Amino acid sequence: MNAARSRSDASPLAFLPRDVATGMLISTVHRHSQKVLNDALRPLGIEERHFATMAVLDSRGPLTQRQLIDLLDLDKSSLGRIVDELERQDLAERRPVPGDRRAHAIHLSAQGRQRVGEAQQIAAGVGQQLFGHLPPEARQALDNALRQLLPRHGADGAPG
Repeated sequence: MNAARSRSDASPLAFLPRDVATGMLISTVHRHSQKVLNDALRPLGIEERHFATMAVLDSRGPLTQRQLIDLLDLDKSSLGRIVDELERQDLAERRPVPGDRRAHAIHLSAQGRQRVGEAQQIAAGVGQQLFGHLPPEARQALDNALRQLLPRHGADGAPG
């Protein structure tokens, strides 16, 4: 490798067009950070997908499966599997929604609230491990740039 090249220039994706390389870099960072988080959460018996679902329920309260699908950008079968797994561990439960025989709201159990608190502490440590070396202004710029890439959502939080 040429000594004049910086670490950022040393990307194995440098041969790709910039727009392609950027997307692949984001994907690579996502896979790496998800693996590190999943490894850290493993002692709690959950993965990132469970944690994300539980964190939304912890902050927003019980939500219908449709609301969770929209907020987490998941398909119905993926969310169903996640909720099934949370129910098997007694971390959450489906309850009928009064007045709508077809709808079920997902509620965190007391054990689920405790587990999400533990997971939040672990996730904060992982975030520090992965991103703590960035200067605050670079971290803010990264967060802002990533938010701009998210699909636009309406006032109700649903994709729009």
